[in-house]
Amino acid sequence: MAKVIVNVDDAVKVEASRLYESMGLNLSTAVNMFLRQSIVDNGLPFTPKAAQRPFTRDTDGYPIVKFNMDDPRIVTPKVVNGGVVLPEGWDDDDD
Repeated sequence: MAKVIVNVDDAVKVEASRLYESMGLNLSTAVNMFLRQSIVDNGLPFTPKAAQRPFTRDTDGYPIVKFNMDDPRIVTPKVVNGGVVLPEGWDDDDD
């Protein structure tokens, strides 16, 4: 059997070893399973993704959300004398 030498952070090794031990595996068996599954999948046995970035926040700590104002689904209301005028075709069954 061939040996594979991998450099990993000490904390990662400890945490991964604990995880696999809780599943009844040792680190060597888990790595062997990973490599075998990579062969079966003809690639990584999972889809790598970049971590989702948190919202950029303003000086008060509120998230800054950007909208595409050219999107036809975004309706900018008409304001007259401080009140919003709804479109004529807008029908609200609640009133």
